[in-house]
Amino acid sequence: MTRRKIVGASLFFTLFGVLALMPPLIWLFRFEGRIFGVPIETVYLFAMWIFLVAGACWFGRILPAETPPSGRHREPPQ
Repeated sequence: MTRRKIVGASLFFTLFGVLALMPPLIWLFRFEGRIFGVPIETVYLFAMWIFLVAGACWFGRILPAETPPSGRHREPPQ
């Protein structure tokens, strides 16, 4: 993948995370269900948080380092 596609995918991932943690979407999981005694909305929040942190780590590893264009690199003045 090119750097531009990876940056675009990471932007989409960030927007997905923002939308997934918005209160109207979280309210969809607001009912009296429990998993191991923990309310469903709490499980959803922590699962999304873990997913977003893991995704950010993955994007951080695959995103190539930004290098200046070969013709425009100048030495800093001394």
